[in-house]
Amino acid sequence: MSEDRARILRMLAEGKITAEEAESLLDALESRTPNTATTGSTMPAITGDPTPLLNALPKFLHVKVDGEEGEKVDVKIPLALVRSGLKLTSLIPPQAMEQINQQMAESGMSIDFTNFKPEDIEELIEALREMEVNVDGKNGEKVRVYCE
Repeated sequence: MSEDRARILRMLAEGKITAEEAESLLDALESRTPNTATTGSTMPAITGDPTPLLNALPKFLHVKVDGEEGEKVDVKIPLALVRSGLKLTSLIPPQAMEQINQQMAESGMSIDFTNFKPEDIEELIEALREMEVNVDGKNGEKVRVYCE
C-alpha cells in the first residue's frame, strides 16, 4: 500500500475526514499518473496535508445580478447550510412531506425529498463544482450563478 493511501486511511480512522472525503482523495490518488509531478499537472500531490484536494469541492453558491439601472444583488450561500437544511428534511413527518412534494410539483419543481439521502447531497455538491449559469436579460440585466 502506498504511503499516500495509508495516510488517507489513517485520517479516516482518526475521524479527521469523512468517508466521502476519503473516497474523493483515493479516487484522485488513483487518477494520478506516475509522472504527474513532472508534467505540470494542476492536481496537487498528496505528500503532506491533503487539504488542497478537500478544498477543491465548492464551499459557496453565488448568485449575482447586475440590474439595468445599477441595482446589484450579490448572494453568497454556504453549501454547509444547504447540507444541514437537506439533512433536516429527515425530521419532517411523512404526511407533511407528501404535501411539500405536492406543492413543489404544482410550482414546477418535481423534487421528492422523501427519497433524498445524505450521499445525494455530496453528489449534488460535487456536480456544482463546474456549474455556471450566465443570463443576459432583455433589459440589460446580467445574472450569474456559480459555485466556488
